[in-house]
Amino acid sequence: MQSKTILITGISSGIGKHLAIAFSEAGWNVCGCYKNNKPDYILKNSKFIQADVSVYDDVKKLVTTTIAEYGSIDCLINNAGISNPSTILKMSNNEWSSVINTNLTGVFYTTKEVLKIMSKRKSGSIINIASIRAFTAFIGSANYSASKAGLIAFTKNLSIEAGHFGITANAVLPGFHFTNMGNNASDSYIKKVKEESVLNTTTDIKELTDFIIFLSGLKTVSGQVFNFDSRLI
Repeated sequence: MQSKTILITGISSGIGKHLAIAFSEAGWNVCGCYKNNKPDYILKNSKFIQADVSVYDDVKKLVTTTIAEYGSIDCLINNAGISNPSTILKMSNNEWSSVINTNLTGVFYTTKEVLKIMSKRKSGSIINIASIRAFTAFIGSANYSASKAGLIAFTKNLSIEAGHFGITANAVLPGFHFTNMGNNASDSYIKKVKEESVLNTTTDIKELTDFIIFLSGLKTVSGQVFNFDSRLI
């Protein structure tokens, strides 16, 4: 049986890195992109491509390269994202637009190009990595929160349009976990996260990757937002 192929954006570190490793171990072909920092790990049946998801030409090249290498794309995970915190009064136009362009417009570009492939095959799964910040206010997070709220609205609209082709589209709120960003968080912030959690804990990254692998194979679940976090929204 031919291995399935997944395209993951933002695979240098954090969730993207853990997802790439998990899908590879599950027997998938893994194609991933990074903007600046080349991944410091090697996987079998994988190809890492430098691409900025906020640049449409980069995205088109990313998708065509994936197809040339593996022949299809069975799942897309829109994971690439940046945070550029600042209060609204002090936020520069670039601090706003850079986050929106990467976290939201980049998802539109990648989804549009992959959807062209999936719609012809009438199958596929698209998973968008959103954030609890789409539902909660946090000082200095207006650009990031807006991008993730927009991503959830985009996912719901996508599910209706993609559903005509048998393609699923869902969003996941990954919670707070100890990857790159989490490891750099202050003790006071980690304490606050645990206090907000109904389980007084943080997200387990393996549980998260196992869930996303499971979600990628579901055929009758779409348009949903999965809060993989024990903080309430």
